[in-house]
Amino acid sequence: MISCTTLRSTVVVSAGLLLSGVLLLVIAETAGLPVPTAHLALLAVLGGAVTLGLGFALAVSPWSRHHFDNCEH
Repeated sequence: MISCTTLRSTVVVSAGLLLSGVLLLVIAETAGLPVPTAHLALLAVLGGAVTLGLGFALAVSPWSRHHFDNCEH
């Protein structure tokens, strides 16, 4: 079900993926296998962006507006 906690969770998961992608990229600079680690970092960063984009699309869609009317910011 769509709710305020769903949207908050989406933002937190997105931030976690972005942060883990950045940390993996730093690790890739010093790792023994830099290419696979850099690919994982890229996937994490792109996954975070996609997750945030889906959360934004969910928040601005007209059919979900009544679910977010009672959210306290």
